[in-house]
Amino acid sequence: MKHLFLGVLGLVFLISCKQDKKVIEPKVSEAYNQGDTQMYVESTVYPLIEELNQVFKSYYSNANIELKMLAQNNILDAIYNDSARLAVVPKSFTEEELAVFKGKVVPKITPIAKDAVLFITQKGSNDTLMNYDDVVAVFKGTKTSDKIFVFHDVNSSIVNSIMNDAKVKTVSKNVYYAKTVDEIVSYINKNTNAIGVVGLNWMVNPSENIKQNSSKLRSMLVYNNALKKHVLPSQSNIADNTYPLIRTINIIDTQGKTGLGTGFASFAASDKGQRIILKSGLMPIKLPKREINIVE
Repeated sequence: MKHLFLGVLGLVFLISCKQDKKVIEPKVSEAYNQGDTQMYVESTVYPLIEELNQVFKSYYSNANIELKMLAQNNILDAIYNDSARLAVVPKSFTEEELAVFKGKVVPKITPIAKDAVLFITQKGSNDTLMNYDDVVAVFKGTKTSDKIFVFHDVNSSIVNSIMNDAKVKTVSKNVYYAKTVDEIVSYINKNTNAIGVVGLNWMVNPSENIKQNSSKLRSMLVYNNALKKHVLPSQSNIADNTYPLIRTINIIDTQGKTGLGTGFASFAASDKGQRIILKSGLMPIKLPKREINIVE
């Protein structure tokens, strides 16, 4: 009886060990199509990257990229300080900015799309035209305006760009900031003298709330100094560079290995990814191939 008891006890122990082995599975190592990583995404282009990430996940079920929406200043600080290895920003890097990486991992920069900066206002507003130089002058404080410019995040790429052009570190009282694009849209609907400044990405691929509240808003035409005329923001005007405020969206990868950053960047730049970008209303870097079948 004692031997039988010990035998049963041993069998239970073996089964328990096998069950434990099933529960404790080895962590999937990161590769271009599998693993876990985090990617910082600049706030003004978040909707596009979120959509690309969802489709990327549908192709590679073992790939888990956690997106974190941040302002551009915060993303750049994280990249330069090595606290982030994967990011998406709507900016191009100068030689001075790239020199910061000297002695570190050289970043892989993959351009995936062209975005535009929009000025939006109420449909009933008498103002339909905008001159970027006037906005720069307002930032400098050399021009007064009865308009209130509302931006998405004080540290966003759009604000950074204008402040650099204006060569200022602080702006005039005519400039305000909202935490979300939803707040910008809501504010403009309530104030006739307000002009929202947002990335095209948020308006062509809006959330349900933005979609409902933006029905009474419209985009303003922006003056092109070279053509000496105002141009409407559209996919075709971005494609031929006639709209004056165009930005390139880049994926920045400093992982230094073939990881999910490589896989996601390759997917976004591929024919599949570029089709998603074209459908989203932005302009892909490369126009997807279009095959025509002739049936006799």
